[in-house]
Amino acid sequence: MKPLVYWCRWHEARLLLHGRSPQAVWGELAFADHDTPFRFDLQTQQLTLGPEPDQRTVQLDDMGVEVN
Repeated sequence: MKPLVYWCRWHEARLLLHGRSPQAVWGELAFADHDTPFRFDLQTQQLTLGPEPDQRTVQLDDMGVEVN
């Protein structure tokens, strides 16, 4: 979960967790001007942002930097 926490710091977002499983965490990211739902896959370090059907997925490295 460390890459997600770093990503939030780089993007000035508060992490609001709503749930957790062995494979993922999910909830909302609170930015200064809006909130957005998210899901973070703990194994692949993929962060999925936004509501369906407008979701976008980004791959994070160990320091929370988007690599794709």
